[in-house]
Amino acid sequence: MQTAQQLMPVPFYEDTVVLVGKDSEPLVAMKPIVVNMGLDWKSQHAKVTERFSSVMVEITTTGGDGKQYAMTCLPLRKLPAWLYSISPNKVKHELREKIIRYQEECDDVLWEHWSKGEHSRINPFSGAGTNVSQQIALSNHRVKLLTDLQRTRDRGSRAAIHEQIAHVSQALCLSVPEIDSIGVADLPVPDVLAEFWGALEELDAKGLKYNHSKNPSVLALNLVSLARIFLEQDIRIIFNRDLRDALKRSRQPLYMTLKTVDSAIEAGAKKCWIFSTPTQMIN
Repeated sequence: MQTAQQLMPVPFYEDTVVLVGKDSEPLVAMKPIVVNMGLDWKSQHAKVTERFSSVMVEITTTGGDGKQYAMTCLPLRKLPAWLYSISPNKVKHELREKIIRYQEECDDVLWEHWSKGEHSRINPFSGAGTNVSQQIALSNHRVKLLTDLQRTRDRGSRAAIHEQIAHVSQALCLSVPEIDSIGVADLPVPDVLAEFWGALEELDAKGLKYNHSKNPSVLALNLVSLARIFLEQDIRIIFNRDLRDALKRSRQPLYMTLKTVDSAIEAGAKKCWIFSTPTQMIN
């Protein structure tokens, strides 16, 4: 892994794209662009690694807070090839306009910053060379990112937003706030669900029925009925937002949908949370 010589955060509409100067060749930090475009970084990182392995560069930077940050970069000359590997017709409708904008304009804007010097190249750790308009743009973008982080609960999204905050904060010679000091993240799924599934195992041990599905490979839970059973058995489970969100992200058993089923244990139909699970786990 190599060390970056110069970082240049470049405002691009409402976003910030990061150029990296190394041995007189401009590189582009890929994760900020991918996140800005609303794409999944994990899958795009795999694509970059597979298709551009011969030119991809891993850069390590040290921020003003003393911490090291790793960045996957491509040479600016290779950016259009990656941009046009994304088909606007195969992404969500709300992302198409932005992706097309990046494809048509982003590499030109970055090259102009690099070659013509219309905006000063910034060493984010020295505080020198930042013109007023760029400082204002970066400051406004930092405020927007901080607001986004405050509102976002998903841990993956929070990590991506915080990484952008780190880059912009370094460019402005500001401290990087701790991620946990801004907003509240969802509780890790295993922590929230462990107690819930443990409570169902307790019901199993007592021979109590709670699965409304007639299909042996499906677990159907009516939370109202389940809450009543828990109360009768003095099992303290709170059906709050954290638990409901965690249930929707459950992988074992796998959450499928919310629908009404003809109950196997009570008269009539019940609105249930549906999970796919091995037969031996079904109550």
